[in-house]
Amino acid sequence: QVASFVLLGLMCMMIPQCRGFEGVIVICLFLGLCDGFFTTIMAPIAFELVGPMQASQAIGYLMGLMAVPMTAGPPIAGYLNDYFGNYHVSFYFAGVPPIVGGLVLSVVPLVHQRMLKKQRLDSGKDKMLVSETVMNGELLPGCPASEAHI
Repeated sequence: QVASFVLLGLMCMMIPQCRGFEGVIVICLFLGLCDGFFTTIMAPIAFELVGPMQASQAIGYLMGLMAVPMTAGPPIAGYLNDYFGNYHVSFYFAGVPPIVGGLVLSVVPLVHQRMLKKQRLDSGKDKMLVSETVMNGELLPGCPASEAHI
């Protein structure tokens, strides 16, 4: 998913560089692949993060959040076209959020590993603080505690 986000952003930024229709077709193919990767991976990630009972609600929230830039993007692109005289800046700005999102997502596993490592260390310290005095021989199988001290 990280690779699809970064590639999606790069392909958006490459659209103004196309000089022929063939280049636009190639970029659109890559954009479609990246969008497909993102869409198909969205449900399993939602299941993993919130569980099967809340996954549909999480996907609904995600789609609702995605509706905001999808609705606001075209008028902003039109305003940028009026200001700069072309759509190049709009495509460059459209490529930045997926790249930043992909880079942030690439850091998430590292942060998760650090949190798990810290949690394991903290649970190990708790076990070390609890000291139980066990006399030698009480833990031997088949040996009652009264016979262990003889």
